[in-house]
Amino acid sequence: MRVSSVDQAASPAFVPRDSRWAARIAVTAIAASVVLMVLRGAAGPAKPLPIFTAAPPWPPWFAQLHLAPAVVPIMPWIAVLLGATGLVAALIAVRQGWRPSHKRLIAGSVIAVLALMLIPPAGSGDPLHYAAYGRIAILGHSPYVAKSNELLPAGDPVAAAIRQYVPFPPSAYGPVATLSEEAAAAIGGDSPARILFWLKVWNAVAYLVLVLVLDRLTRSDRTRRIRVHLMWSVNPLMLFLLMADGHNDVLAAALGGTALFAMRKSESRHAFWAGVMLVLATAVKTSYALFGAGMVWAARRSPRALAALAAGATAVLIPLCLVNGWTVLAATTFGLVRGEHTNLLWHDLTRFIGDGRADAVTNVAGLLACGALALVLLWRLPQEPPGLPGVRVALALTLAFLIASPYQQAWYDAMLFPLLAVMAVSRLDWLAVAHATALTIYSVPYFYPSHPSLWSLFERYGTDVPFTLTLAATGVALLWLCWTRDWRQIAPEKRLPGAPAASTGTV
Repeated sequence: MRVSSVDQAASPAFVPRDSRWAARIAVTAIAASVVLMVLRGAAGPAKPLPIFTAAPPWPPWFAQLHLAPAVVPIMPWIAVLLGATGLVAALIAVRQGWRPSHKRLIAGSVIAVLALMLIPPAGSGDPLHYAAYGRIAILGHSPYVAKSNELLPAGDPVAAAIRQYVPFPPSAYGPVATLSEEAAAAIGGDSPARILFWLKVWNAVAYLVLVLVLDRLTRSDRTRRIRVHLMWSVNPLMLFLLMADGHNDVLAAALGGTALFAMRKSESRHAFWAGVMLVLATAVKTSYALFGAGMVWAARRSPRALAALAAGATAVLIPLCLVNGWTVLAATTFGLVRGEHTNLLWHDLTRFIGDGRADAVTNVAGLLACGALALVLLWRLPQEPPGLPGVRVALALTLAFLIASPYQQAWYDAMLFPLLAVMAVSRLDWLAVAHATALTIYSVPYFYPSHPSLWSLFERYGTDVPFTLTLAATGVALLWLCWTRDWRQIAPEKRLPGAPAASTGTV
């Protein structure tokens, strides 16, 4: 039987012989990863995360199994490792010619997002912070003041839950994030479970909106379309951090990514709404202001587009400042301004220096390193994707921030993957997966009561050191690729190795 290769490429899920094993591993590992995330959430909250009761018939739905402390982190760790393995296998399979149906990828994303929306946070207590901030705001207080948790009534169920999880700092999120938290608290009342559910509803909407934006953006190129869904829609690392864990970065990622992608045309209408969405994204998390540099670069040759971009940003920024005040905007700056260190590299350097001024030294060093790395990346990164002139600049600044900033969390990589998804296939993919995997595993909290004294040595040399070395290796590899420019980039308009050619062949 003779079948045209064009028909093969157009089939719902073309699987060349060379990529069959990689494709099978990808599908199996990603599905197993999501199932483990759901099972962990369905097992109910357990130490070291705060314990709270369900609010039937409302989600989140879970059975309070009171898992042992030694068991609690194992399921998330396995889920992350399985997910990373599946993602790598999927990227390899696509390079070898695998062409899954984009409709099935979107359907898989929707199913995973909805399933993870219906369970409590599986590996983070931060969403309870969001619930408490919303509860504080709904009671008429400010979540940005010191000791804001003392503003909650003594018998409040949200207060009882959040006080199990220390410390409880003032909110470092923008007024749009606070508005989403306040809306969830208004609907959920005084139930931590119901508030967490509505917070996850907002996350699910934002996640799926970005799925649709990326799909529409690449609908004319099947290879790019599949790539964006693998890098974002069914990316198990993003599903874990943003849906299973419930971090609100997805709100900023959806707004900021849509704003940046809207600048693909130098039209005033697109630029105005891009400016509006950029400020809204920044009003969730200030780090998304980095996307603004890419947007300005994209509009640099059109004075009308620049003016429309500025007008859209001003139309939102001024009301936000008038309603919330400049003090709220100052409170939402990066954690490094407050002297915090969550980047393992800078944290270990600070501990090595052992001086009272070490925080100030490493903060300055981190800022200088960010600036220097950004310049190198702007000079040496691969070419930008066709029709998206601002993505390369935004990607360079984002990478510099994620690699070199003293303040770093795993869920910050939500900035990276939408940008990388629209870039051409290159070695940057492997660095991004390694960076996100290491930080995600490290971010899962664990607690072992009455552990032996040797455990502290294992924590130091069995967890901190390997992850620190992994992150250091990621940075070194990025600099090496910048030096050699050996990105192994495959332009989207070119045929990937193993993909069927547009000619007649025999199957």
